[in-house]
Amino acid sequence: MCGIVGYLGPRKASEVLLQGLKMLEYRGYDSSGIGYIFRNQIKVYKKQGKIINLEGILPEPQAAHCGLAHTRWATHGKVTDANAHPHLSQSGRVAVVHNGIIDNYVTLKEELIKHGYQFQSETDSEVIPHLIELALTQNPQFSPEEAVRWALNRLVGTYGIVAVFADYPDLMIGAKNGSPLVIGQGKDEIFLASDPAAFIGMTREAAFLEDREMVIVRKNEWVTKTMQNEVVPRSAEELSWTAEAASMGDFPHYFIKEIHEQPEALRRAFGHGGRFLPDFGTTKLGGLNLESRDLLDIKRVVFIAMGSALYASQVGAYLLESVARIPASAEDASEFRYRNPIVDKDTLYFAVSQSGETADTIQAIQEIQQRGARVLGIVNAVGSTIARLCKGGVYIHAGPEISVTSSKAFLGQIGIMALLTLLLGRMRILSLARGKELLKNLEDLPCKIDAVLTQASQIHQLARKYLSHTNFLFMGRGIQYPIALEGALKLKEISYRHAEGFSSGGLKHGPLALVGPETPSVFLLTEGDSFEKVLSNIQEVKAREGQIITITNSNDPRVAAISDDVILVPHTEELLAPFLTLIPLQMFAYYTAVELGVDVDRPRNLAKSVTTE
Repeated sequence: MCGIVGYLGPRKASEVLLQGLKMLEYRGYDSSGIGYIFRNQIKVYKKQGKIINLEGILPEPQAAHCGLAHTRWATHGKVTDANAHPHLSQSGRVAVVHNGIIDNYVTLKEELIKHGYQFQSETDSEVIPHLIELALTQNPQFSPEEAVRWALNRLVGTYGIVAVFADYPDLMIGAKNGSPLVIGQGKDEIFLASDPAAFIGMTREAAFLEDREMVIVRKNEWVTKTMQNEVVPRSAEELSWTAEAASMGDFPHYFIKEIHEQPEALRRAFGHGGRFLPDFGTTKLGGLNLESRDLLDIKRVVFIAMGSALYASQVGAYLLESVARIPASAEDASEFRYRNPIVDKDTLYFAVSQSGETADTIQAIQEIQQRGARVLGIVNAVGSTIARLCKGGVYIHAGPEISVTSSKAFLGQIGIMALLTLLLGRMRILSLARGKELLKNLEDLPCKIDAVLTQASQIHQLARKYLSHTNFLFMGRGIQYPIALEGALKLKEISYRHAEGFSSGGLKHGPLALVGPETPSVFLLTEGDSFEKVLSNIQEVKAREGQIITITNSNDPRVAAISDDVILVPHTEELLAPFLTLIPLQMFAYYTAVELGVDVDRPRNLAKSVTTE
């Protein structure tokens, strides 16, 4: 959610920090700030709103070589300049930026007030610099490192922090517990950040902190330690993605760029065919780190996820039950751990997340692991917390997804789930011939997605046609139901239009009351067992003067006869049709947002990586 950048090196810190903040804008924020050490003082500049507002108050870059910066997404306290980070200690000699939530901050704040500390903000984060200063004041023999360790041991909650000290201009300290922090190793310079995107244009060498670890950064050197002051050997490794991959290129927005990258993203999820075993009609997913006998012992599969990843997981569960005949379900991670779930060792759990930093999903993983069951990851971000926490899994390899609204990562997730389905299905009931048939259909999908993308102009016209409408219904049946949910989510996320997804079979159980001329209904209608049922649902809406947009792979003349608008997608295996019906929904949401003048890549109140509960 929030973004952290720290820098120690020969360049002007304010320029480096500002560049880092701009690379983190995609995470979502409502205010930003920069602090750096100059002439034995910490200079702090903070402003609510966009980073351009912060730029407007920054002085000319000064010869400061150590500093820290932050983009805030409000949790405690309103969106104000005072609540933005960095936060200073009372003397102004310590500055801290913080991601996470301090659960016991009220108790700590009361204690600090008794010691004479005055607070300038409403945030939980401000207790941290005051605690560090209190430690230094009460224990003159403490080094800054010892003071930070003392302060952090007082905290209950989650944090990723960076601290700098006016009296130590060549020192920067970072720490992590439940909120990511990564070290960037450049030539004669070191970065700390919540996301490697902050420094990817300056170095690709990175190392990731684990929970309850600190990093002590001095001129061109760093060391990681536990909270018990034990050194943890760790070295930087080269990141797999580049600054160019994270650029917008010739597209007006990241979201439409990433929509158009989906054919290639799916090819990467398939390992450019490297994850296919065509002679055996199956797939290989070596990252699972499981033997065939372990996979055969699985009695159930459960996906744990949030947001779009949860809808992708519902598609995955449908695939597994339909094809591999394994009981499967998708669980909302934020609900999972609080209901005392039944966790058993015969169930294989998958944590699904684009960022690999989703707080609710991480906590669900920890709950499952604590109960002795196995959790694997399906993530995009290499080296992320979920990737490290799980003992195996599969990378999506979609490349950096910058827009807050997911597109290619969602497609990659269901791509991996299709591979998993084929792998487990062939071990059980799926014949060689059927396995080969499904594999061939998977192989053909990227080209068919390319064909759907050529309809961008038609979909743009549809967005214009329905621009005056403020409420939409999205409906699908079977495996198309979670795609309807995802389509509704996309529209509400980036256009701020109210949209709801329903199973078309549930139409008469409530949603039909919303149908009328002012509420368009988007139906996903694909050839297969449920075709006639969905067609009947469309007729019910038509009978009540509802406007109908149908996304279909059928040339049945009845579809055009009862629909106001039809988007035709290529034909494929019924269970793989979501890969194609998804694309028009993404583009419809995009063009609606563009026509409304909305900030497509950074929708209000939303963050790319939700790192707090």
